[in-house]
Amino acid sequence: MKHIRAAVLLTTLVTSGAAVVHLAQAEDVPTRARDNGAVVAIAQARQSSTNYSFVRLDGPARTAVLDEHARLVAMFTDGARTTVLSGPSRTFADPQRTSALVTTSNWVRLAPQAWKSGAEKESWFRPWLEQALGDRSPDILAVATQYVASAHYADAADYNDFLGISNRGVKPRKDRFGDVDSAGFVRLVYGYRMGYPIGDNGLPRTPPEMPKAPLGAAIADNAVGQPQTRYLAQPGDLLLFSTDGNKGTVDHVGIYLGVDDAGQQRFIASRGTPNGPSFGDSSGRSVLDDDGPYAAGLWGIRRL
Repeated sequence: MKHIRAAVLLTTLVTSGAAVVHLAQAEDVPTRARDNGAVVAIAQARQSSTNYSFVRLDGPARTAVLDEHARLVAMFTDGARTTVLSGPSRTFADPQRTSALVTTSNWVRLAPQAWKSGAEKESWFRPWLEQALGDRSPDILAVATQYVASAHYADAADYNDFLGISNRGVKPRKDRFGDVDSAGFVRLVYGYRMGYPIGDNGLPRTPPEMPKAPLGAAIADNAVGQPQTRYLAQPGDLLLFSTDGNKGTVDHVGIYLGVDDAGQQRFIASRGTPNGPSFGDSSGRSVLDDDGPYAAGLWGIRRL
């Protein structure tokens, strides 16, 4: 009965978007993301003796991990490495572009391999979960928000242009130093910083290529005009947009953060206005639940 109640609760949380993300000042993220060693040590000691239970959920197929008090501590989606973990609450802000704050106790990390039903029985799972639950280094959400107000937008600028480094034989362009477009930003965060594959079997170079690439789990496809699709997003998901009115072409990509302090679903992306990575309100609000171009143009969701 406990597991049935937990499953109902989890389904409600995920489908309603009630898993709230708390955001911090971008320049302060590394400091806020750290806990002192004593806190981490206590957490790890507690986790090592935890009797976890596992609940299978549908839409998409995934496994919820509960502790002995039936509290949700992790969510794994079949076919994806992206894992949402429970941790201390944080706050991220983009004060130059919006007054909105996103507050979350969700921490998003990459598991060493794609999830599948029953993977909790494999040898890698328990050590990785316990380490990840105690890890306070910057996660995917913290890394993404570190570039708010510290990077600029330029069309066709990849992460190697932003960093000024060569990438697989491709030299950076001096006139693009410090610049990154929407796909380049995703590749910077997930690929360069977090180690997700880039290229033929990973994150492609442009938004139009992303629906065709073997990227984790396809949570939704070709969903323009279907507003209910937004309820499927969880923190860390890639959001694919078709903003030019052509429903068959993906032309923009962002990373879903969670629900802001006004109750709206907010994402971060690099775009021309406001000139770089932002979850602000310039040139269209960065939300999935208004009447703006991004809410109307949500094409699909990928969970890496």
